[in-house]
Amino acid sequence: MSSIKRVVLVGANGVVGAPVLQELLKNNYDVTVFTRPSSTHKFPSNVQVLNVDYEDVAGLTKALQNQDALISTIGFGGAPLQKNLVDAAIAAGVKRFLPSEYGCDTENEKVKVLPIFPPKLEVVAYLEEKTKGTTTSYTCVMTNAFLDWGLVNFGLLLDLPAKKIQRWDGGDAPVTANSVDFIARGIVSVLQHLEETKNRAVRLNDAVVTQNQLLAYAKKYAGEDGWEVVEVNGEAMEKEAYANLKTTPEDPNGYLLHFIKRAIYGAEFGGNFEHNNDNEVLGLKQKTDAEVEQLVKGLVK
Repeated sequence: MSSIKRVVLVGANGVVGAPVLQELLKNNYDVTVFTRPSSTHKFPSNVQVLNVDYEDVAGLTKALQNQDALISTIGFGGAPLQKNLVDAAIAAGVKRFLPSEYGCDTENEKVKVLPIFPPKLEVVAYLEEKTKGTTTSYTCVMTNAFLDWGLVNFGLLLDLPAKKIQRWDGGDAPVTANSVDFIARGIVSVLQHLEETKNRAVRLNDAVVTQNQLLAYAKKYAGEDGWEVVEVNGEAMEKEAYANLKTTPEDPNGYLLHFIKRAIYGAEFGGNFEHNNDNEVLGLKQKTDAEVEQLVKGLVK
């Protein structure tokens, strides 16, 4: 039986945070959500909501008293603030800290050197150092691409609503993609498998797909006509991203998704978790191709 009862969730109304909140409540955890004072988001009545200042370590420490776990789903821009959460969690005696990973495999050496990932790497290194000799441990949850979300947002896998796809290197690379509800179940399962997931990364593997496979499903249910297919060379896009970062660093539109997609699809970037995942440890089962097809069918409008 897990010793985790009381959980603090940061970023509870985000892409990952919202389904995590529902999964925590489904599993009868006592949930507290941290929000900024300016937040007007409404949460269920059985969720305690605390307005916090992420720059105030003493205040965060007080808010984390008697809490068992902290799950951070904070966005890219807020990643550095997690160091204050780490300090506060250790001071308050929080047992398990899950930093905001939920993306590409940042233990892969090729991923590490891409310039958008250092904020995440710094948080993990900080966790490793600061939790030594304490009662606080950590788990980093890695997912590679988002599956359902990535089919309808930013053309991460493809853009179903607009019938567009930016096809990377021919579209036949098998990559791991996780639906957001699967990610939520994996995160909550970490809390139920503390010893097996202690002080390490875990990898979730909901499905292994190719862009061409997803495009075929999309055409089957959304129709063959009207698709815009843009062929992309991964190495060329990586070079373009570096150039854009150098000339216009203030504009992430010129490089952020380029680097993310390079890490998702590039064979040497480790984005296929099929033979390197923790599904069995966490009690999770990978989708079949038929189940992936049904997911795509359900997203077609």
